[in-house]
Amino acid sequence: MPSTPSLQAGHEGATCAACSGPLENAVTGPCGHTLCRLCLSPPPQMGAQPSSRALLCPLCEDRDEEPAETPLAPVPLGPLGETCCEEHGEKIYFFCENDAELLCVFCREGPCHQDHAVGFLDEAIQPYRDRLRSRLEALSVERDAIEDLKCREDQKLHVLLTQIESKKQQVEAAFESLQQELGRQQRLLLARLRELEEQIWRERDDYISKVSEEVARLGAQVKELEEKCQQPASELLQDVRVNQSRCEMKTFVSPEAISPELVKKIRNLHRMILALPEMMETFSEKLTLHLETDSGAITLDPQTASRSLVLSEDRRSVRYTRQKQNVPDSPRRFDGLPAVLGSRGFSSGRHRWQVAVQLGDGGGCTLGVAAAEVRRKGEVRLSADEGVWAVILSHQQCWASTAAGTDLPLSEIPRRVEVALDYEAGLVSLLSAETQAHIFTFTAAFSGTVFPFFAVWKKGSCLTLQG
Repeated sequence: MPSTPSLQAGHEGATCAACSGPLENAVTGPCGHTLCRLCLSPPPQMGAQPSSRALLCPLCEDRDEEPAETPLAPVPLGPLGETCCEEHGEKIYFFCENDAELLCVFCREGPCHQDHAVGFLDEAIQPYRDRLRSRLEALSVERDAIEDLKCREDQKLHVLLTQIESKKQQVEAAFESLQQELGRQQRLLLARLRELEEQIWRERDDYISKVSEEVARLGAQVKELEEKCQQPASELLQDVRVNQSRCEMKTFVSPEAISPELVKKIRNLHRMILALPEMMETFSEKLTLHLETDSGAITLDPQTASRSLVLSEDRRSVRYTRQKQNVPDSPRRFDGLPAVLGSRGFSSGRHRWQVAVQLGDGGGCTLGVAAAEVRRKGEVRLSADEGVWAVILSHQQCWASTAAGTDLPLSEIPRRVEVALDYEAGLVSLLSAETQAHIFTFTAAFSGTVFPFFAVWKKGSCLTLQG
């Protein structure tokens, strides 16, 4: 589309190539010469249309060159800064919407654009400007929305980073406190051992002192009696009674090397220290289990919930109702048991979740895990053989869903139950979340995905996921 102007602005301070004077109203033609406007020559053809206002460069006109078989057309120039038609040298006034071309008067009257939609340039450009402004406004709104979104997300990320930094400080403080407590207990044990050591040395010294005194006394008697034995009979018999009394044996009561109190202290401390490795190993295992366990939020899957159950809006609580819910049936939904599955399934790793238990009069609940292919329709038997590893809690009876069923002699129904799943180890453990008292542990060989399993019956009974 010919939209590039054929004239360019002259340079300030330059001279005219024709008159050698300062350029006035300078114009530059396609030939490359820059001239004053008044130095341009009119076209030599007498039959040229006066309205064209085409001018010729005098320098190109005066060249002494052989004319070509087809004479070259003079180089037309136009006014400075105007957009002109390259073909006719006329100023552009029109725009053809069919060909999307800029037109001069002669182009407009030419045969190529007679049947086209042609309008004035200023009028034709307005719809395009309006569309551009509309698009500009839409882009501005979209840009502002993205900037707002970026700002909000940046704030969220900043909050998360702040929380991470806080958690790092909590971890450092927790382990520093643990190290300080372990160091304190270590110092206490070592101090007690040093006290026992000092007490042993004191009792040893006292024992040796007493025994040494007795040995010295007996040694003196032995020496004296040996001397008596060497006396003549007349001298020895003069004081026979005294000598006889000295020869009588006196029973020596040997003192205890270590007192019974010290022995008791040593034994007690020995038992404490003997249990340290096992305690440390247990603590390390529990710490590792806790840190490696996924305790992410679990919600209830409404697509699996029985029609006898009502789920809360946040899908973290379920209660029993006698009025059947108007929900569409599906192969995933339980219809023979008031049960529901968790929304997350697990096929690896360690996971744990806590559930608050509330039982109505005569009500009960079931907590544990179930295989993905557990039976949903008709009568569902709560058994590990059927893919349900769970504990049933009620005021009448508590039992575990082993193949034969295992009674659980619980003194009271725990208000919060923790379920711990170790998929690789094949363990499902349930314990009281408040007292950490063990309720039951299943052993299984999982081969597919398992889901948290919940069931509740009787009005007033409710289960709520915690944390």
